[in-house]
This record gives sequence, C-alpha cells and structure tokens, in this order.
Amino acid sequence: MGYEYKAKCKKCGKKFIVREGGGFFFHLLHCEKCGKEKSLMFNKIGDAHFQYLKGLNQPYSIATSSSDKLIQETYPGEEISIESYDDIVEKVAGLCKCGGQFRLDAPARCPKCKSTDYENTYEHGLCYD
Repeated sequence: MGYEYKAKCKKCGKKFIVREGGGFFFHLLHCEKCGKEKSLMFNKIGDAHFQYLKGLNQPYSIATSSSDKLIQETYPGEEISIESYDDIVEKVAGLCKCGGQFRLDAPARCPKCKSTDYENTYEHGLCYD
C-alpha cells in the first residue's frame, strides 16, 4: 500500500505532495536525479511479474490473493529473485527525461530545489492501494 502526504522542503521551504510505495496493481518509482515519479502497472512488466509471484510463499496482496495463488500454482515459468525482479522493473520503467533512472528505492525530491531533505507537514495524508 502506498501513502501520500504533504511535505515541506527543509532547504527552500516549498510545499509539495510526496507519494511513497506502490499499490495492489502497480509499482511507484522515482527518478534518482530529479525525483519525478512514475507508476508502472504490473501488466507492463510482463512475464517477470508472474515469475516473481511464483517465487513468493504468500500472495503479493490481499486484493490479488486469488489471482496470485492461481499464478503460483499454474505458471510454467521459473521463479526469479526479488533482486532480479527489481532490476527488470527498473529497466522497463526506463530513463526520465532529465537523464536519470527511475528506481524503486529512489526518494521523492523537492520539485523546486531537488533536495531530499523534507518533512511531513501532517496537513494531508492519504493511503492508497
């Protein structure tokens, strides 16, 4: 599950929305250079997502538990590690227009000064799938 909140940059004072974490059907990545976010639906990842699910010893999420179980029981391909899966996801996500790579573990950045030094203002919070 992902979380969205309003943040304030400690460097320049800009307030902005930060989204962290993906959902039941997508990954959320950030550009390692500028912080721009990108959603990547699982169906865009292809067989690698099925291979990842096959290797899990539980469902990816409660919302997808029935389909995850079916994939785990019937998908004929080999399972892959989380590290291999993450590499594939980042490759599929591609490069940002700024030249940076979209990464699963890259933090959001201030849209004004690109700093990663910000704080939650607790003015807004939202959990999403």
